[in-house]
Amino acid sequence: MQTQVQKELIENAIERAKLFGMLNYLPDGNLTHTPFSLSPYSISNSELNEMIDLTTHFSELMINVSQNWDFLEEHLKPIAKNDHFIRILLDLRKKEVTQNKQLLIQRNDFFLVNDEQINCNKKNHKEFEDSSESILRQVEINTVSVSFPFLITQLARLHKYFYEQNKLKAIIKNNPIKHVVDAFANALEEYNAKSSIILLIAQSKENNLFDQIGLEQLLWDYHKIKTVRKSLSEIYEICKLKDGHLILDGEIVAITYYRAGYSPNDFIENEAIKGRQLIEASSTIQVPNLSIQLAGMKKIQQLLTKPEIISKFVSPEISKLILKTFVKFHTLDDIINTPGGNVSASEWVSINPHEYVLKPQREGGGNNFFGKEITNILSTIQKSNFNTYVLMEKINAKTHPATLVVDGKAENLSCISEVGRYGICTAENGKVINNNDIGYLVRTKSKNVDEGGVSAGFACLNSLTIN
Repeated sequence: MQTQVQKELIENAIERAKLFGMLNYLPDGNLTHTPFSLSPYSISNSELNEMIDLTTHFSELMINVSQNWDFLEEHLKPIAKNDHFIRILLDLRKKEVTQNKQLLIQRNDFFLVNDEQINCNKKNHKEFEDSSESILRQVEINTVSVSFPFLITQLARLHKYFYEQNKLKAIIKNNPIKHVVDAFANALEEYNAKSSIILLIAQSKENNLFDQIGLEQLLWDYHKIKTVRKSLSEIYEICKLKDGHLILDGEIVAITYYRAGYSPNDFIENEAIKGRQLIEASSTIQVPNLSIQLAGMKKIQQLLTKPEIISKFVSPEISKLILKTFVKFHTLDDIINTPGGNVSASEWVSINPHEYVLKPQREGGGNNFFGKEITNILSTIQKSNFNTYVLMEKINAKTHPATLVVDGKAENLSCISEVGRYGICTAENGKVINNNDIGYLVRTKSKNVDEGGVSAGFACLNSLTIN
């Protein structure tokens, strides 16, 4: 039962969240505060520094993978036969090079695991023998529509106000939105075109609208850069090409920033495909470009856990650092060596569904299958479609108590937290020019919840402290 002091604290935090623009729409259209935690997640300095160091390595990896179209096509084209969305994306490729500059804004998500899983990995996965040096386990890397840089910055302000004012905890500084805004401004200057704008590709119904509006506002406040929001279908209707530039209402689109285009639902209309084709044919700097988006696919993540493949893209030293954060991945038709003999991965996961996560080639939260869901979905998947999924070993994250505040109500729960590091990497024709870690995202959820999306209703935003 909450004391009067606790109730006042929660009410005050909710009102301050609204003041800071931490808002989102509910499915019924009503406006509420973004779900957040009142209990910052505590990690060690070494864990924090390891994540920061890994950011630039993973960004370099994604840039290098994106430059190898033959590799992407070799492994994604077979999937495209059974996955309409992947086929749409692969068909968007233009043979001629229209965009020389790459701007990657990525977020690399991790769980911190307990000693039991570290020892289990060391025992069962010989190629990960060095994994005992790290308690980080990568969940995924996001290369398209990387969300929450504005809202998480605002939450850091909220936590700083409550915790530092009362001398309780020092919140680790976090201002990723400023770095994103500055990166866009620098890219626009590099594009070197008068009367140029940023085009933000948006979904028609966007629950996470305020995270995007916050970015737009700061682009204007800091740099007087105009941002225009349009859907892919609208692009086809109102944009045109002129001298290689994408033109919108007479202004050159220097940068196209995707906060949509990561889901097949964004391409239901044929006009949306044509809109993306128009962008691809222009010289606008895409964030991300097509090949960087494809480099973040689950199939590519699965392949990069293999030492012989990741070593093709980064140095042996970087490979070693990255590999020790990976858990095991399989395709459904892999043969797995088990105590009872060799069996297919699909058969093995049917017997042990709670040890894995089944992932389709999708982003945006709410797409994965867990536990009994895996058994149910496997019974409906034809073997010819096995390659459209990857099977990931489930990560057993450390648990901790937290107070979660959702839609005006607070609850004390046993939770787990997923920590993502934001990275920005600029390159020209694949040659890295700038590569930096710019801050973090923490999503805290009940330990009984599998998915981790905030906008999808599964998790709460959080901050970090040092233990």
